[in-house]
Amino acid sequence: MPRQQKPRVKGEGAGPADSSNRQSFDPSQPTDIHSRPVDYLTESEVTRLVAGAKASRNPDRDTLLILMLFRHGLRESEALLLRRDWLKLDSAQIWIERLKGGRSSYHPLAGDELRLIRKYLRTRNDDLPWLFISERMSPLSDRSIRVIVANASDTAKLAHVNPHKLRHSCGFYLHSKGHSSRLIQDYLGHVNPSSTMLYTRTASKQFEGLFK
Repeated sequence: MPRQQKPRVKGEGAGPADSSNRQSFDPSQPTDIHSRPVDYLTESEVTRLVAGAKASRNPDRDTLLILMLFRHGLRESEALLLRRDWLKLDSAQIWIERLKGGRSSYHPLAGDELRLIRKYLRTRNDDLPWLFISERMSPLSDRSIRVIVANASDTAKLAHVNPHKLRHSCGFYLHSKGHSSRLIQDYLGHVNPSSTMLYTRTASKQFEGLFK
């Protein structure tokens, strides 16, 4: 699919003998990817976050935005690029344009997502091309998306939620459902497979039944 015009997005060390610049080992800090703190939401927490968006000034837009950030593993910059003409409602698909050299593709739209899209579009009386717009009739900024997620997070009483955590949540969710790393790589548009391996570190379900 041809790329559309995109709106602007604002967003010698010492030798071995020299110990003066060496960093001391801190056992309280994580040493590898398996020790990193939890940086994703569970399925129930995503549900709470989506419900939290219903209390916003623009609930139809914000509920859909948060759901799509999770369902499609969108970066905030990818979400603000979404266009209305990238929707194929008859076949329940949407074009996802990946940034950072990622692989773009069509994604399926689930029934609840389709209903939210149609409900949101009925509130629009403009011909602007972007799927998500501000009250000033311009495309949302990356900062606006962060604020929308943060406000929904506060309402849902969830701490430290940002758009990128929803992208991670998508990857962890797909892996927890038994999908292969290759499928997740393609779905999230990763170019480097090592980016996808992040999502295997807490999926203990893969070890269940080994000794039965």
